[in-house]
Amino acid sequence: MSVSVGRAEPSDVKLLRELLEQERAKVRALEDIGVALGSTLDLNELLALVVTRVSQVLDAERSTLYLLDEDTGELWSKVAQGEEVVEIRLRVGEGLAGWVAQNGRAVNIKDAYLDPRFDPFWDRKTGYRTRSIMCVPMKNHHGRTLGVIQALNKRDGYFTVEDESLLGALGAQAAVCVENSKLFLSVVGKNMELLETKNRLERKVRELDVLVEIAGVAATAGKLDDMLQGVLTRAMRATDAEAGSILLSDEATGDLRFRCALGGAPEAVTHVSIKPGEGICGWVALHGEAQIVNDVRADKRHSRKLEDDIGYHPRSVMCVPLRWEDGVGALELLNKSHGDADFTEDDLKLAAVIAGHVSSAIGLSRARERQEREERLSTIGQLLSGVLHDLKTPITVISGAVQLLVTERDEAKRQTLADRVVRQVGVINSLIRETLAFARGETTLWVRKVYLSSYFSDLAEQLTQEFRGRGMTVRLELLDRGIAHFDQHKLQRAVHNLARNAIEALGGKPGTLTLTVDRKPDGALLVAVTDDGPGISEAIRGRLFESFVTYGKAGGTGLGLAIVRKIVHDHGGTIDVESRPGLTTFTLLLPQGSSDRESRPMPVDRTPVEA
Repeated sequence: MSVSVGRAEPSDVKLLRELLEQERAKVRALEDIGVALGSTLDLNELLALVVTRVSQVLDAERSTLYLLDEDTGELWSKVAQGEEVVEIRLRVGEGLAGWVAQNGRAVNIKDAYLDPRFDPFWDRKTGYRTRSIMCVPMKNHHGRTLGVIQALNKRDGYFTVEDESLLGALGAQAAVCVENSKLFLSVVGKNMELLETKNRLERKVRELDVLVEIAGVAATAGKLDDMLQGVLTRAMRATDAEAGSILLSDEATGDLRFRCALGGAPEAVTHVSIKPGEGICGWVALHGEAQIVNDVRADKRHSRKLEDDIGYHPRSVMCVPLRWEDGVGALELLNKSHGDADFTEDDLKLAAVIAGHVSSAIGLSRARERQEREERLSTIGQLLSGVLHDLKTPITVISGAVQLLVTERDEAKRQTLADRVVRQVGVINSLIRETLAFARGETTLWVRKVYLSSYFSDLAEQLTQEFRGRGMTVRLELLDRGIAHFDQHKLQRAVHNLARNAIEALGGKPGTLTLTVDRKPDGALLVAVTDDGPGISEAIRGRLFESFVTYGKAGGTGLGLAIVRKIVHDHGGTIDVESRPGLTTFTLLLPQGSSDRESRPMPVDRTPVEA
């Protein structure tokens, strides 16, 4: 039998090829969805792919996929095909899609307008004409409906039972996509919540650390100004402020005085006072209301005259009131340190808590000062009564000796009488000196347990702030981070005196001050203060620690090093100095006893440093 070349393929074979190609297209669609399912968790991408493949394999004009919003009980279209993308929202039970979602059963309708469940609203709105429609529920492995997928208008005829089975299979895969995506988003959401909670917790821990430090400063600072400076330093650090100040009302005039200032122009501001109600700080102090002003120039309360007088121009201000029994004040923080960031409500809450601690500390300090003044005046009165009584004897002796001197001719006896007068004058001077020392309150050494790392870090920071703008660089070499026992306020006074001596010796030239803390083999605490100034003049080296000895320093009193020596000696320690041009080191050694010295007052020599 001969075969004719080029003869047309039989129609039944052609039909089989077309059917085979359709089946292959369906398989490819399922494969594409399966591949996407394993390669991405992007819900939008997955559902767009599902809808596209549904339209292709079912030969439909348009497909729509609805997801069920469990919070609102609505169906809404996640992906829609056509000339435009619109969002369609349906209540469960509304329209064919709503009916399928409610009943969990598929529908396949040849003419949508003949079915009473069909709602033609969206056809009228979009101008699209729905003819045939097939809609199946998307269910997870528990059988719970997650959404609905529908195909509209079969291009050639109507949707078949096979089409319905295929759409059900595609819907099942889409349901898997939705479940996986929801699980992934849930995990991501939980991780974000945990991260946010962690950040909030860390912020609260930092705030608590600052409050603990402030409470410690308020409880241990010997002087009100030291406490205010320590609190302001930590408040600025906690709120990331560039500068700050604390204003307190004057007991006599009621004016607000800048009692403490850091950053900005502290030297200029600490001598300034304002009236209550003047400027933003004055307004806060007067009305007792905290304020955040992140654009000070737009605020009518801002005093430009004060700004010009001080020479510092803030961008933003956060101010909280201070209140105690017989006075008012304000804690002011200026300019975030980083860029143009604004103060926040969280900053304000923290500042308000800090202000509460400061107000309590100021009230206690003022009450303590009044009580101490009253007690000291009472005690001094009793002491003076005894002193006046004791003065009778030397005065009587002096009076008698002077009367004898008038008539005595013998030179040797006159000299004896004169020596007697001098000795009694010495007794009177001793009584006077002891009374003055007691009046100054320099009669007790408070030895406490001190954590060296925290204490000297704060001290170095104080020195840095004190000498800011004067060319002095402060370095801390903390070689021992343990604990020691000493009067922290007295030692602070000693280090400050040595540091001021150094900067005065530099005469305005730049230099470096190094504070070294170490431990000797016998346990003694070593504190060394080193500067790279010109060194100590030979003219005063032998009398360096005597009172009123000074050299080449304008306004120097010559008491600084004498006070340092007395503080060290009161601790039972020693002080040495090594000096040459370019390097001067004062070394303080404080012996350390047993821990029973902690928080225990130690009586010391009442002889004043001038003696």
